[in-house]
Amino acid sequence: MDQPAVILIHGATLNGRSWDPVRRLIDPRLRVLAPDLPGHGARQHETYTLEGGVETVLAAARTLGDAPFILAGDSLGSYTAQAAAARLPQDRLMGLVLGGASHEFRGAPTYAYRAKALMFRVLIALMGERKLVEGKIPGVLSEVGMNGEDAGATLAAGVSLKAFPQAVRALTGQDFRGMLAQITQPTLFINGDIDKPHVRGEADYVAAARNARIERFADCPHGVSLHRARDYARLLNGFAEQVLPLAERRQEAS
Repeated sequence: MDQPAVILIHGATLNGRSWDPVRRLIDPRLRVLAPDLPGHGARQHETYTLEGGVETVLAAARTLGDAPFILAGDSLGSYTAQAAAARLPQDRLMGLVLGGASHEFRGAPTYAYRAKALMFRVLIALMGERKLVEGKIPGVLSEVGMNGEDAGATLAAGVSLKAFPQAVRALTGQDFRGMLAQITQPTLFINGDIDKPHVRGEADYVAAARNARIERFADCPHGVSLHRARDYARLLNGFAEQVLPLAERRQEAS
């Protein structure tokens, strides 16, 4: 059997290197892929669309041959994963780990995101994206707990603020709970206690997914994989032990 794997999908404005703090703690028996979404990282010249994000996930899965895998994401990455899940090989997709993606982008809950997207567009127009990234993002990455090396790698790989409005537009109006209803694989939802919109939507999302459970992090906001990388990796590794044939690989090694 090909090496079991995990595909990590990053959040809006970031890139695959933003997973580095989690990635180094993932079980070494797992192969790890962390592609850039359209509009992000090395693909900043593109525009993020949900379909483009789904195609990114499908392309990553194709590189794994016949290997079983977990699909994990945070924020935009988790919504992208939900949209992609039903189109992946169902005999190889063994589970989903979804952080910060348990409320619908419909009606009043979208207002705050749309306001933030407008703010990004205005600031980019006034100051230029490069100046904004260089002035603001190092401090933001430090605040979430990234060390200098990881923050530098994330910045060097390309942070795209203009991708945030693209992401909000792409997610608005989508029926993600309907997408989850097609998924029978085990699903782990991860949220921070103070990420209120996603906490409020947890029960509905868990019900839609049919085979799901929730893990919460106390005093943690949106973006658990960034704020609590070590704990996120611990949960991911435990989930992998449950749904992937890692015990067989341990026996082979011994």
